[in-house]
Amino acid sequence: MRLPEGGLDKMRLLAGYAFLTLLALSLSPQQLYAQKQKGQDKDSLIRLLSADMARLEEINGKNFRRVEGNAVFLHNGTHLYCDTAFWNVDDEYIDAFGSVLIEQGGTRLTGDSLKYVIQQNTAKFRGHLVQLEDEDANILRTNQLDYNTKDSVAVFYGGGAMKDKDGNVIESRRGVFESKTDVFTFVEQVEMFSDSLFFICDTLKYYSEEETAYFNGNTDGWYDENNISSHRGWYNRTDETFFFTGEVHILTRDYELWADSLFYDRNAEYSHLYGNVQLTDTVDNVIVLGDELEYFDTPKRAQVRRKPAVVMIEQGEEGPDSLFIAADTLTYFTMRMFEIDSVVMAAAAERLELASLDPIGTARSKNRQDTPAAPGPGGGGMPGASRPGMADGVTAGAPGAVSDTMAAAPLPDTTGMAGLQDSVSSSIVSDSISGGGEDTLAVAVPDTSEVIFIEAYHDVRVFRKDMQARGDSLVYTGIDSIARLYVSPVIWYDSVNQVTSDSMMFIVRNSTLEKGYLLSNSFVISEAEKGRFYNQIKSPEMIGYFSDGQISKYDAMGGVSAIFYIAEDSVINTVNKKDCKLMSAQMKDGNIQRALYFETVKSDAYPVRDLSVEEHTLKGFNWQPDRRPSSRYDVTEKGVRSSLRRQATESSRFPGFDYTAIYFGDYMKDIIGMIQERKPIIWLQKKM
Repeated sequence: MRLPEGGLDKMRLLAGYAFLTLLALSLSPQQLYAQKQKGQDKDSLIRLLSADMARLEEINGKNFRRVEGNAVFLHNGTHLYCDTAFWNVDDEYIDAFGSVLIEQGGTRLTGDSLKYVIQQNTAKFRGHLVQLEDEDANILRTNQLDYNTKDSVAVFYGGGAMKDKDGNVIESRRGVFESKTDVFTFVEQVEMFSDSLFFICDTLKYYSEEETAYFNGNTDGWYDENNISSHRGWYNRTDETFFFTGEVHILTRDYELWADSLFYDRNAEYSHLYGNVQLTDTVDNVIVLGDELEYFDTPKRAQVRRKPAVVMIEQGEEGPDSLFIAADTLTYFTMRMFEIDSVVMAAAAERLELASLDPIGTARSKNRQDTPAAPGPGGGGMPGASRPGMADGVTAGAPGAVSDTMAAAPLPDTTGMAGLQDSVSSSIVSDSISGGGEDTLAVAVPDTSEVIFIEAYHDVRVFRKDMQARGDSLVYTGIDSIARLYVSPVIWYDSVNQVTSDSMMFIVRNSTLEKGYLLSNSFVISEAEKGRFYNQIKSPEMIGYFSDGQISKYDAMGGVSAIFYIAEDSVINTVNKKDCKLMSAQMKDGNIQRALYFETVKSDAYPVRDLSVEEHTLKGFNWQPDRRPSSRYDVTEKGVRSSLRRQATESSRFPGFDYTAIYFGDYMKDIIGMIQERKPIIWLQKKM
């Protein structure tokens, strides 16, 4: 018998309708009514759309519908596919076996078997491997998963791992997937790998559409040699940005950082830290404090605001000491030598030329040339002998000399202000070209060495145990290794010595202070008797020379006026007033040991009682003890945190990706191996 065209398909369709009708009629009227009452919409009734075979069975007094061969069920807009199913009509559940698949929208779940509890709208997958794949090709694997077809929510237990289309991995002990919003939540023992980054946290919420992961609770992250820990944060894969908050702690090879919050742009290599910020430079022994820090990695630039301060840790003979510097704004940055503006280079060259001048040496040389040497042993000149235009060399304790109790005012030791550049230089390499030796090509090679700059603006305050300072602005450049202090700068030394001038300049080489310059209206005051008498030296300019961090000599130039108080039996009775064009003093332990006065020297001594109050001080005298920072807390109230590097490395819990190994084989092992070949992951090595 030949069927008309399309007749076979029509017969199959009619048979299907007949089968479903018989299946529906097999339910009692009460069961049909109950099915309709349980849901208010059409999806509340589960339907068998197709199967190769279906029959009624009774097992242990329960009514079952046995369905075999390409079975398809529909419930809550969700299709359930399987090879075999047992539908318990009385208890309202379906046991499905063989090539089990649930499909709802863009979400697909597969497994060996499931139990679908109709009243709960829940498919309970159990088996060796359960896989969920969403519309963004995120693949979640586990062995225990429940999926609610009404709410479109999947919950997995007993460990699972997810890999996205780009090969990034997240795993945890349990978690939730919300299909309607495409959000994954991972809970307990959460481990994540993304773009060479590794994370561990207590809870992670991943928004697939936004490609953003939100961390919560005991979060740790690693990248190469860098480690970050915090309480919570987020990471956006699209634009490579991060935000962490809650006791943020960061470790790199050279730095250790703390903050309340951190924003980081990986592409721009830009960091913005907020609240209780501390940056410890372990190479230069520098600590930066503040409540806000912006940092660019290339080129390096850091700006600190909101109570900023810098702590420079110095190694002395008696152990480490600290220099505290604070201002309204602190900026630290580096530039490559060839990038620096020519105007800046020229100014640095002028400062170096100024720093090379030696007025006292020039004066001594002139006197030697103009004056015959006094006879002495071997015909040589006697050190300290009188010369025209020069006062006798005076030693401590001699008549009219400066008393041992007078502490001269040496310039401060700013060792640690950094900078290793000794001169302004550029690199020129000349390559000779063969060819008779006549042609020579000079090839300019850019000088790529990095130069350090430090700028502090407005209300600059400095404290070290033996030295304090104030001013409006401080600028340091590694081009010439010179630090400059501007606008009414004041320096106090050993609390009884004060130095002022219109501006100050210090030369620092190889982390050691060499010279200090007081430029214009220099004034040195030393307290001879507290609140009553002050030794004073005034001149247009002064230079201080340092050795082993202490002042060894200073020169005053351009017309010098001085007042020294002389004590006899610890009682000050005499005042010595001096005037000359140049003065040079040798120092030891803060006291003048030998002083030389050059040209037009005038020296007078008076009983103290014969001078009026005005005559006890030089014009411009301005003793300012109230401005002196008396402790480091007058510079910054912020505490300095101790390093946690050792604890962090010893207690590191670098991800092991155990669940990923179960469900994706050696995938992460291979990934880590490739990263290790490129650059070793030191945290993983320490764990191993």
